[in-house]
Amino acid sequence: MSKKEKNEMSMKWRMIGIMLMCWLLPFCLIIGVAGYYILSNRYGTVAQGVVDQVVYDGQICVERLNYGINASRKATYDQTLEKAWREYTRGSLSYGGLYSASNDYLNKEYRQNQCFSTTILWCYEEPERMNCSVYNNAAGGTYQQVQTYWREDHERVKAFLSTLDTALGYINLDGRIYMVRNLLDNSYYQFGALIMRLDKSYCFGPLIDSPQGENVLVRLDGQTILLKGENIEEMITESRSTARQTGYGRKNGNLYVYDTQKEEYFTLSVLMQADKSIIQAPFYGYPFIVAGMLLFLVPLLLILLRVFNRNVTKPITVMMEGADQIETGNLGYQIKEEPENLEFKYLMESFNQMSERLKYQFDHIYEEEIALRDARIMALQSHINPHFMNNTLEIINWEARLGGNEKVSRMIEALATLMDAAMDRKKRTFVPLSEEMMYVNAYLYINSERFGKRLTVIKELDESIMQYEVPRLILQPVIENAIEHGVRPSGRGTVILRGYEKEGFLYLDIVNDGTLTPAEAEKICRLLSPDYDFSREPSGNLGIANVNQRLRILYGEPCGLTIEKDEEQHVIARLTIAVQ
Repeated sequence: MSKKEKNEMSMKWRMIGIMLMCWLLPFCLIIGVAGYYILSNRYGTVAQGVVDQVVYDGQICVERLNYGINASRKATYDQTLEKAWREYTRGSLSYGGLYSASNDYLNKEYRQNQCFSTTILWCYEEPERMNCSVYNNAAGGTYQQVQTYWREDHERVKAFLSTLDTALGYINLDGRIYMVRNLLDNSYYQFGALIMRLDKSYCFGPLIDSPQGENVLVRLDGQTILLKGENIEEMITESRSTARQTGYGRKNGNLYVYDTQKEEYFTLSVLMQADKSIIQAPFYGYPFIVAGMLLFLVPLLLILLRVFNRNVTKPITVMMEGADQIETGNLGYQIKEEPENLEFKYLMESFNQMSERLKYQFDHIYEEEIALRDARIMALQSHINPHFMNNTLEIINWEARLGGNEKVSRMIEALATLMDAAMDRKKRTFVPLSEEMMYVNAYLYINSERFGKRLTVIKELDESIMQYEVPRLILQPVIENAIEHGVRPSGRGTVILRGYEKEGFLYLDIVNDGTLTPAEAEKICRLLSPDYDFSREPSGNLGIANVNQRLRILYGEPCGLTIEKDEEQHVIARLTIAVQ
């Protein structure tokens, strides 16, 4: 896919996105907000109906539990068991007679009671021997339930009974729910215990059989009982933490209904997670309505896209094809197609005029460049060859050496080094810092002969940085500026050249003990400004500006040249170079 096609597709889909955001999206938001309020009201109605059903089912469970409690209390109030125990302790009734009287009583009172599947009576004196039991087949009672009690539950039930005194209690042992109570005589002596295993399918039948509940949990006097589905015990704390005892809540898209009923002998809390199909049933029609409205918008969107394609996309494609023709070198290319709207017609006419003018200017500038090139060649031919000047300096140097003038010889060698660096025979942009220091040393030698002992030069450059590459002839203009403006005005001074590496940057500082007047500071700020027009500046002031521009072009921010005062009021020029 060409660049033009990518841009065209990007433009098209960007406009489609804008239309969707500015037209279709607000419409959907309006539908969504309206639907939210409508469905929220409907959701509340459905949820309240589930709450009312849970309250009703919970009341039936409470009535059945109260029926079982009243039945268990008869064992104390009619004193049949107490009388038999009293006669046994006095010796007027044998153990067989005690067992027979107790067993007959259990059969009479509890064998047909729907609340209990198994009823067990044992005496504290010898519970494993002095006990009897009955089980209700109709309530799911079996002899195995009696054996399970003695094998797995007896010790825990006995420990629980020790905490009850005269009260009645419930205990849940691995899903087996027992209603237990102590049997006391007239002197409040605990002679026995009545253990009744609840038939969950009867006592909590309305909640278990409720078609509205997916998961059902009850808490009976602190005993958590899972009646149906998965355990949702963690929701009980949230429901009971509210001020209301009956209500509903939502979490993770689920509806939870809770109800708490306090009775004289127990408190029953119900927590139900409603079946999602019941909650969603009233909302089945709404998605179809929304989908129908969205489908109605599709033809409108297609019409809009067709109009947009004819009036916007197609003219832009034609203009981009014309731009490609100019890019490939077909200057003066003219668009011949006529658009259907005035705006693009004006743009295409402007494009054609610009293309024609561009071809004329290109041809004209090309001719001027040819003429200028010829003029420069002639000008260069009229100048002295710089290689001839360098060779001439070499001859003068040899003559000075033969004449025994070593001072002049060394100065000529330094000048030759500088001229060789300026000519740059190898055309290199970067040189090692060690080579750059050769040019600097040559320049400093000439100036040391110029100023004598009045110029002090201190170099603080570690050998570890000498292999780093720096732009060629980047230090000499800055050192020249330091000598000319920091040393020459007073006739003496010190120049310190310091270099170090820090966090991926090479810093080269040239410090001089000269002064920096406000006018000079303003001039430096102007010269180092990135957007300063150097065409208006005299050529003698362009040294530090050129250094700053070269560093910025080669390395980008934050590299460059800064000139400012340090804490001792010395002028410090700092070159920041990225380590490569």
